[in-house]
Amino acid sequence: MAVLTAACGGGSPSAAGSPGAGQGRLAQALAFAHCMRSHGAPYFPDPNSSGGFAMKPSDSSSFNVPQAHAACAHLYPNEGKRLADPAQQAAQQRHALAFAACMRKHRIANFPDDWSGNVGQLISAGLDPSSPQLNAALTNCGF
Repeated sequence: MAVLTAACGGGSPSAAGSPGAGQGRLAQALAFAHCMRSHGAPYFPDPNSSGGFAMKPSDSSSFNVPQAHAACAHLYPNEGKRLADPAQQAAQQRHALAFAACMRKHRIANFPDDWSGNVGQLISAGLDPSSPQLNAALTNCGF
């Protein structure tokens, strides 16, 4: 069973506790679940106590209703995940730039500075994800 950390959320901070608190995420997730059910996903589950959704991958087609997600996404920003604060963002950027520099040191000249681990970004940069040279550089740089 996969745990999907949320789809949507809403609810007022006064009813849910302070923004970002566990109760706030739960209230957001409950509002999201209600919204999903009212917009074409009648079997969308209620969240667990931490504001996540436990769904079996085999059931995912019953919950994958694009129009419901579009209508309800505003209720559960970032799918209930906390965003990094400015210091964390700066640290992540420094790490990404150091990783890209390492890749270039290993002769992967056009490695993207902002690589997120997405193979599509490599292909867009003109890199072959199955290249032995690329894979050796990834390993040497700690990926």
